[in-house]
Amino acid sequence: MTVSKVIKYLLATFNLLFYVGVIFILGFFANIRINKADHRITDELLPAIDLVIFIGVGTMIFGCLDRCAAVRENRCLLALLFLGLLTMFVMLLAVGALGAVSRTAAVQELVREHVEQFLPLSEQPEEVQESIRQVERTSFCCGFFAGHLDWGNSMAVPDSCNCIDTSMNCTALDGREVYSTPCMIYAMTWLDRLPHSLIVTAFAFGLLLMLAMIFSVALTRYESSITSTQIEGILRGLTTLRLVQL
Repeated sequence: MTVSKVIKYLLATFNLLFYVGVIFILGFFANIRINKADHRITDELLPAIDLVIFIGVGTMIFGCLDRCAAVRENRCLLALLFLGLLTMFVMLLAVGALGAVSRTAAVQELVREHVEQFLPLSEQPEEVQESIRQVERTSFCCGFFAGHLDWGNSMAVPDSCNCIDTSMNCTALDGREVYSTPCMIYAMTWLDRLPHSLIVTAFAFGLLLMLAMIFSVALTRYESSITSTQIEGILRGLTTLRLVQL
């Protein structure tokens, strides 16, 4: 087995890893992007999520280019592949940076200020209220900061705040039990976990991209050395032929 075939098989293996990983990551982050209210995603995290989705699509495109370059052993395609992978790698660094920045206290304070604009919750549009109620149902909480008081008055507190899980912290309100834990606690927990996922994703894909770049450069140099050897052989043959003719 020649060196070029070994490199081709390695590139094919990384192509498979790319596609499996990209499909999973695209599905996960696309679901988060579409259902951002259910996942308690704020506008501050959307650029990083959009960038991950863009990188995923770009990775699939360059995966096809990688396959064509490896099969045809085309130096131009390999060079284009390297530049594309390098661009994806730089974007992944940006994702990691955005994820790290979004974990700072300053960003979390901005999120708090953004959420405070929705108070009182009962005065928000119906679609916004439904998103909040969905968060309350799934997280077993009520309101954002002060529990049921965030809804404005006891009559406006929705059924999503009703305490159906007696193991949770609840409080009495007009003859019924409602959750006393504000949803902002869970939102901040999620806000801290998602950037961590972004950083891990960027690191994992960054490693794969670095290995793919190494193999593409190796295959390019190998093809270049083969071409140089062939040219030298042709020149020697021509020189020998001329000497024989003389």
